[in-house]
Amino acid sequence: MPELILRPMQSSELMALTKLFDYNDVPAMIAENAQLIDSGAFSIYLLLEDGDLIGELHVTWRSEDHLAAAEGQRAYLSAFRIREDRQGRGYGQLLLRGVIDAIEARGYREITIGVEDDNLRARHLYRKFGFTEFVERRSESYQGDAYSYDLLLRRNDDI
Repeated sequence: MPELILRPMQSSELMALTKLFDYNDVPAMIAENAQLIDSGAFSIYLLLEDGDLIGELHVTWRSEDHLAAAEGQRAYLSAFRIREDRQGRGYGQLLLRGVIDAIEARGYREITIGVEDDNLRARHLYRKFGFTEFVERRSESYQGDAYSYDLLLRRNDDI
């Protein structure tokens, strides 16, 4: 039975993210994310199997974009990735559930997430976890790659 660990990433570990995503500018990614993690505005949760990185999910705790994240009220999820050879085995559900639990443990009542039109698998998973309220259509770019997606909201009025 493999040992699974879900934990926040330290800024000194950011190079490991290149195992799950092909960044156009690795030094810029590391600098940007290290500053955000160290400031407390951002976390990256890792899913490890027997010490190997198999998943990541980024959480923005505070942002100037209050539709996405507002400190103490609404957190924003992004860069949800499971290593390709581990997909379809429940690891994504495990990672998402664990991160939602961590967010709610901090007293946040709302969580947003972005999903691209063609990612039907993610749309199904997000619906399953209560991301059913459409907030708005968005477009942005990261390191020269453009993305268009729907911003979805999950509310927890039980907290």
